[in-house]
Amino acid sequence: MQEDDRTMGKIQIVITKEQRIEAMKGVLASLFASQRTLKSLAPQFKWAGLGNLLGDYGEFIATEVYGLQQAPRGANGYDAISVEGKTVQVKANYAASQIGFRGEADMLLCLKIDLTGDWTEIYYGDFGLVKKAARYSARDNKHMVPLAALLRIAKAGYVLPDIIPVADIQTATDEPI
Repeated sequence: MQEDDRTMGKIQIVITKEQRIEAMKGVLASLFASQRTLKSLAPQFKWAGLGNLLGDYGEFIATEVYGLQQAPRGANGYDAISVEGKTVQVKANYAASQIGFRGEADMLLCLKIDLTGDWTEIYYGDFGLVKKAARYSARDNKHMVPLAALLRIAKAGYVLPDIIPVADIQTATDEPI
């Protein structure tokens, strides 16, 4: 068999539109089955919607690993309560370079989730410091802060350092977020 210059020795597999649709359905079925399993393992969380899975996982870690108490349903601006009675907003991040938040809390817990479901604590400290380091996006009606800024605040001993990284993403209106 002669090597095709366009594929550089790699075999290209072409699937039909119908095969691609069936494969996508299979992946979604697997995700939904996983959601049902997560719901049975930790029914106190919603595990609903694909976007909320990561958030629920972060809150699960907060309660199970950090010993926080899950906030009552409908709590405004926080997801958990510490043993000291402080409100905690929980953010779980997989791929974004920044987090967005609305509302007020006493503390912020930000976790970076990897492909295996393992996590790294990015920040667990004063919410007010994060808000001071954040930029407000009127378009999204929320505050945005880069993970790099959270790491720098944590490294500085949970005080605002002189230089804080700013978000490197611009909105359509060139408003920094």
